[in-house]
Amino acid sequence: MAERTAKEWLEAEVKRLASEARTMTTLAESENRNLSDDERIRVEGIIHDTNGLKAQIAGIDDNKRLIEAVENASAFGQGEPTTAPEDAKSLGEAFVRSDGYRGLKARGLTGSFTSGPVEFGSKVGDGGTPSATVVVNTSAGFGGALPLQPQVLSTLGPVEEPLSIAGLFGQGTATQNSIVYLEETTTQTLLGNQPYSGQSSAATVTAQATAKPSVFVDFTKRSTSIEKIAAFLPISEEMLEDEPQISSYINSRLTVFVRQAEEAYLVNKLLGSGIATSSALTLLGISTANMFDQIAAGILQVQVGSGLQPDAVLIHPVDFWKMATTKSTSSGDYFSGGPYAAPSRNPWGVQVVVTREAMLGNPLVGAFNDAATLFRKGGLTVEASNSHADYFRKNLTALRAEERLGLVVLRPAAFCKVSA
Repeated sequence: MAERTAKEWLEAEVKRLASEARTMTTLAESENRNLSDDERIRVEGIIHDTNGLKAQIAGIDDNKRLIEAVENASAFGQGEPTTAPEDAKSLGEAFVRSDGYRGLKARGLTGSFTSGPVEFGSKVGDGGTPSATVVVNTSAGFGGALPLQPQVLSTLGPVEEPLSIAGLFGQGTATQNSIVYLEETTTQTLLGNQPYSGQSSAATVTAQATAKPSVFVDFTKRSTSIEKIAAFLPISEEMLEDEPQISSYINSRLTVFVRQAEEAYLVNKLLGSGIATSSALTLLGISTANMFDQIAAGILQVQVGSGLQPDAVLIHPVDFWKMATTKSTSSGDYFSGGPYAAPSRNPWGVQVVVTREAMLGNPLVGAFNDAATLFRKGGLTVEASNSHADYFRKNLTALRAEERLGLVVLRPAAFCKVSA
């Protein structure tokens, strides 16, 4: 058994003395008498001894807090986040121009170090998607272990990037760790007192001086949690020392891993939200369906089932290139582009996002902007540290990015998974 610390021994002695005093007083009460003179003297002695022991415990706690305060004071960049330079054009530039990074370079990459925070207010990103405020952690001191198996994340601010899944949703900001919302489960319009089959909840045209039809939307109260998503990459200390290198790496490679992780999270949330499945053979009444027909059936399912217009379809790369290389059986011409032209990315007028997170053989059609909202809490945090596994011995540094976000699907019927 491991030897007890001084504080543990003192706490155990306090409990033992308290138990002894409690036993004497309980015995006197059970015998319906007052404490004897000897018992009273012993209890008073126990109280005195206990107060002395508690004072020693408090002294140990005070010493611990003092040591922690000294350690924190010796770290670079601790305390409230500082603001990145107003003219910083990217996340990487904000990182290398932060006080924490410059303090780390001045200190030298010796011993155990982690990185002190700098907040970077980003602009509205590509496609009208607001990017989150970015927090870059760069403190030197005593850092904890970093995760071995990272998950994945989102937009990195002013770095221009191609269309991603995150940009399809409505955008929101969260201040709490839980979001309570009302899911729109059914929508219908009443004509007279009977539901009009296939009609959405939108208002209808009625004649003057006549009763107007009631519009109903049934709600189910639901909640979702803000979740942390992280990307983790090893880099060399030489790269961390080189400002142009680390800035470029953050803006390029880290951005890729963060976006891939975020896409995996968002697709999993969508597929787990109870969305419908459509079949072209059933909805369109055709004998043989190809992928184009399946997407058309998904569009129809969303239009009829939710009353909303689909604005995007997520397609696996294998399915996308099968569609792009499909040829006419009569002329032999490619339906889209051909080998010397970029393939079309809008079957039936709906934009395509090609992602390996989509299910192979099952494109996902949806009214992303109208039927779901992506909430972000705070900004993106980037931290550099060698306090991970054997990185100190190998002169490696861990670069970790974290963000908190949650997806709310307000109308599940506005999404449809295509099937054969």
